[in-house]
Amino acid sequence: MVEDGRPVRLLTGDKCDAPVVAAILDAVDSPLVTAAEAASLADLMKETAAAGTVVATRYHNLVCALKAGTPTLALSYAAKSDALMAGMGLGAYCHPAREVDADRLLEQFRELEKRSAELRRTLAERNQVAARRLQHQFTALTTALFPATAHAPRETP
Repeated sequence: MVEDGRPVRLLTGDKCDAPVVAAILDAVDSPLVTAAEAASLADLMKETAAAGTVVATRYHNLVCALKAGTPTLALSYAAKSDALMAGMGLGAYCHPAREVDADRLLEQFRELEKRSAELRRTLAERNQVAARRLQHQFTALTTALFPATAHAPRETP
């Protein structure tokens, strides 16, 4: 990415990320590569929303990027990532984290950039569907847990 003159932002959220980020920053040695600590969900949402394209391994990073409507590549370590990507219309952009093909990843990254406007619309639509589904689930749960009290006994004076 740096060879193409593109900025790269590495997001950390766990102390175990720090040595990996430090090693990348040392190895690449370019002002185009920066790092940011996403100490909260709000920080992570802000960072993923500001990105043109996200490459995510951690599930919560993936969720935040997709919720923000940012075209995303997933380096998947679990079926939940695969299912989420498929549900958001990005199943083709999911790669096993243990078998990363850097050339294919870069090719798909460029494809996501070219299709950015289309994919952002798709993600916005899928997010609206998910929000409606979630609202329906909350309504059903509320009805089940707190049924109407129309026939509740009245207090006697």
